[in-house]
Amino acid sequence: MKTYPQQVICKHCDSLYTRQSVRSGEAARCQRCHAVLYRGSWLSLEQWLALTVAAAVFFIIANLFPVLEIQFHGQSQAATLAETTMALAHSYASPLAIPLALLIIVCPCLQILLLGWVLWHACRNKIAPGFAPVMRLLAGLAPWSMAEVALLSILIAAIKLSGLVHITTGPGTWALLGLCLLLPVINHQDFHSLWRLKTLKEKRG
Repeated sequence: MKTYPQQVICKHCDSLYTRQSVRSGEAARCQRCHAVLYRGSWLSLEQWLALTVAAAVFFIIANLFPVLEIQFHGQSQAATLAETTMALAHSYASPLAIPLALLIIVCPCLQILLLGWVLWHACRNKIAPGFAPVMRLLAGLAPWSMAEVALLSILIAAIKLSGLVHITTGPGTWALLGLCLLLPVINHQDFHSLWRLKTLKEKRG
């Protein structure tokens, strides 16, 4: 499939534009409906990669360490995100287990891995293998990565159960909070800069 990285379509009115360079902090807007088309990146490639690596660390902690610990009559039970999803799969709400796992585990994981793959090669002034399909997949994954849904669910569960049992937030909850703060930052940079690097590299090669 042929790609057109120099073209951008307004998501609100379908107007087609040719991309123009914008500086950090600036935004290109649609002339018809004035919606934001794209913004200039305020991070360098190295900074972008560093934040992506930090997001990967938060993701690992959030999935390996408990998000909540429940203590009741001297007994305690801790659960990670994966264990919470598995518990949901064995409850009356089992149809929600797979969509939830995709939204809070699979999609964020793919986003971080694929973006890190592209940025790692870009920082070395190289084009990542499978660059075009990876970039298209990243664009498709963006709306489906919802780590904040998991964080909100944990907070609601903690509030509802706090009157019945003793609830302690685990390291996974704080890592999930960090992930929720980082994902919007790394996902809202100007991905066109990566396409531009690819185009320049192909012209030189």
